[in-house]
Amino acid sequence: MKTYEDLEGDGGSNIIGQVVELGEKLRSRLDKIKYKVALMSGKGGVGKSSITANIASCLADRGYKVGILDADLNGPSIGHLLGVGNDVQLNMKDDGLEAGIGHQGIRIMSMEML
Repeated sequence: MKTYEDLEGDGGSNIIGQVVELGEKLRSRLDKIKYKVALMSGKGGVGKSSITANIASCLADRGYKVGILDADLNGPSIGHLLGVGNDVQLNMKDDGLEAGIGHQGIRIMSMEML
């Protein structure tokens, strides 16, 4: 039986090429976003989602285009905090998922919507 280290190449899956292609696609999409803010913590329950919802709401009130990516796997709550719950759904496009649009025009992409 061979171990991972014994394998040569990728078995024809082109996994390296796929990862590179997806990385370039992600970079291209992120380049279109002028400002990006990441909010994270190693501990749960410290108010990350509350802060995110409040900042997003304030920026949207001032006329900024705002989008939120809630990548919390265990307890995504941004839809609930913004008052849209499961009413906002992600839309499938040819080039991937499109964020749902909540109140104040805030674009929302959350694990709770999948």
